[in-house]
Amino acid sequence: MPLRNGQHGYGVVTRSLHWLTVLLVAAQFAVGYTMETERRDPRIDCDPPGESRGGGDTSDAEEDRLDRIEERCEERRERLEEAVDAQEDRPSPLHVVLGVLLLVVALARVTWRRLTPLPPWDPRLGPDGRRLLHATEVTLLATLVAMPLSGLLLVAGADDLVAAHVAAHLVFFAALAAHLGVVLARGLLPRMLPLR
Repeated sequence: MPLRNGQHGYGVVTRSLHWLTVLLVAAQFAVGYTMETERRDPRIDCDPPGESRGGGDTSDAEEDRLDRIEERCEERRERLEEAVDAQEDRPSPLHVVLGVLLLVVALARVTWRRLTPLPPWDPRLGPDGRRLLHATEVTLLATLVAMPLSGLLLVAGADDLVAAHVAAHLVFFAALAAHLGVVLARGLLPRMLPLR
């Protein structure tokens, strides 16, 4: 099978980049949608046993001892809360690495697409199907750059990009649904399979 696209169909490089993208996107969403970014407050009860006994049942020395235990516990809880605050809303390192890889592969796909011609349209596609397929491919490539780029900027501290990151996901899923709809309805999937 030739490396470049041509009259025969998609070449090895285009197919490889396509399926590498599919794997990276699946892995990225699996990691991204299951990672925990919510803050977990340490659940530490600093009331020492016996403190609730009131009414003069404890001596001053016992009260001082219980107060010291409670103070040490509260200091430890404060340190734990500060550590949790420092980790708050940080994505997993794997999510970041996958985002960088996805961005690199998306840019490689755009570059490769400029360097090699596309194969002829499948005869099963009419003008409307061609326009829809082209529009969804362009949108998917754009969101494959926008999603990881906005995510990496979020990691860098650009918190005002949360809406853009979420919007890129929504646009991606809409374009993916339309793209798959055309591909599956017209039986075009074999054109991109590696063993064809």
